[in-house]
Amino acid sequence: MLYIAVPDSALNLLFMVLLRYLLSCIFFFLLYPLMAQEPAQPIRLELPLEYEKTDADLIALPDSSLLLYYKINTLWQTSATFNFTKYNTRLEPAWADTVSIPPDSEFLRQYTEAPYTYFIFGEENRQQYTIVRVNYVTGQLQHKRYKLDQIEAVYEFVVLEGNYFIIGHNTRERKPQLWHIHARTGKTQQLPSIYGDQSTFSDLLADPENGRVDAVLAESNGRITRLQVKAFDAMGKLLDNRFILQQESRNLLNAEVSPGDSTRKLLLGTYGTRDLQNVQGFFTAPLAAGLVDEEGAFYSMLQLKNFFKYLKPRQEERLRRREGSRLKQGKKLGYRYRLLLHDLIVTPTGYVLAAEVYFPQYISNNNSFGIDRAISMGRRQQEGYKRTHAVAIAFDAQGKLLWDNIFPLKGLVTAQLVHTIEVGWLPDGRVVMAYPDEEKIIYQVMDQGRYNEEETETEVLTYAESDKIQDTIAPGIIKWYGNHFAAFGFQRIKSKEDGFRTVFYINKISF
Repeated sequence: MLYIAVPDSALNLLFMVLLRYLLSCIFFFLLYPLMAQEPAQPIRLELPLEYEKTDADLIALPDSSLLLYYKINTLWQTSATFNFTKYNTRLEPAWADTVSIPPDSEFLRQYTEAPYTYFIFGEENRQQYTIVRVNYVTGQLQHKRYKLDQIEAVYEFVVLEGNYFIIGHNTRERKPQLWHIHARTGKTQQLPSIYGDQSTFSDLLADPENGRVDAVLAESNGRITRLQVKAFDAMGKLLDNRFILQQESRNLLNAEVSPGDSTRKLLLGTYGTRDLQNVQGFFTAPLAAGLVDEEGAFYSMLQLKNFFKYLKPRQEERLRRREGSRLKQGKKLGYRYRLLLHDLIVTPTGYVLAAEVYFPQYISNNNSFGIDRAISMGRRQQEGYKRTHAVAIAFDAQGKLLWDNIFPLKGLVTAQLVHTIEVGWLPDGRVVMAYPDEEKIIYQVMDQGRYNEEETETEVLTYAESDKIQDTIAPGIIKWYGNHFAAFGFQRIKSKEDGFRTVFYINKISF
């Protein structure tokens, strides 16, 4: 038997090398899940478009492609070109075409009913509208003008079997109205909808599998509210009309309706107990029942695990303790929130309802008259809408609460009450919420109800590391397909090789 003598120093060195390798492996496997959360940006597209002359929007299509619409104005806006380009998953152009419509046309809304995407444009004459139909498979474009005498603004737009449903503002009656347009004949008709002066539309859903459009109305007489769901066929004929009543002392404020036949449809929304604006919790209700009285249909915010996580731990603990005490004394809950609901997300196991929590932000405006300051008027002028956080709540197919999670939104203010974040469900069950902040994407990846308080963001990458982003204008982000999002907007970039360039960019963001 042969023995080889190894010095102790060599054994120590070998031991240290093996230990360092083992620690490196442990560190890698511990860090990898965190590293994997950083989204990748495998592809970027730049187009030589100038923000001052261009209006642009990006739409994700059902075949995993993107449709870019952009309007280029002349200096005096006496003429304009309206452009449509389709890009595949590698951001390579599939086809491109233009359409000739009045130069003062402004893009308002779009809706996709395969294989077409429909764009509705408004003109300076607010009764004139043009609808462009794009076959996103072949690239064929068609357009037609319609006159709607009683509509001044368009809020919602959906399509069923090629016919159009529009929620618009009526200037004479000062309330929203639901209209139907027969695409072939051009015939328009107002559909029966609003009854009360304080009534509003909560949702408009085209359900092609069941051949119907569902309109959800939140009706109020100033003291109590109820929900009404009207169903229409593709020709605008009323199929069904249901009134959804609430339990005593609870007002149903807003709701989204799920797809499905009348026996499987659900309403998922918000309720309040103190007034008709502020939300105390969420509810689910089968549409066929017509009455929200099933056990577990109401979920107060105190029942949610993470809703108050936007607060500091001591603040959350104090709020829960105070509100719990009010419940024990038989009092109404004291917290008040206003929520802006997103469209309902359908998942393989049920639904995800997302909402942005906001409050109006005011600035003081004190006006004094003359020398006598005692004669003054103090006014509060609304400055915008500030977000505190966004919430995602998952329900099963029967409307039972599965989990909830939040996305803190710090310092996010908008002048108009519009959606500021994009919400996407990923094939592995995660939910991503994201919004652009100049050259950054601020995001939250939700693994069901496991709350992560870490702030996560990623820089929008350029072609080269040496490129420096000087300015980002009108940034946006949309859910694309699978686990991919698309970030877009205008940028002014400084390059060592080419100097300055202004581009419209599209970045693929993969979670």
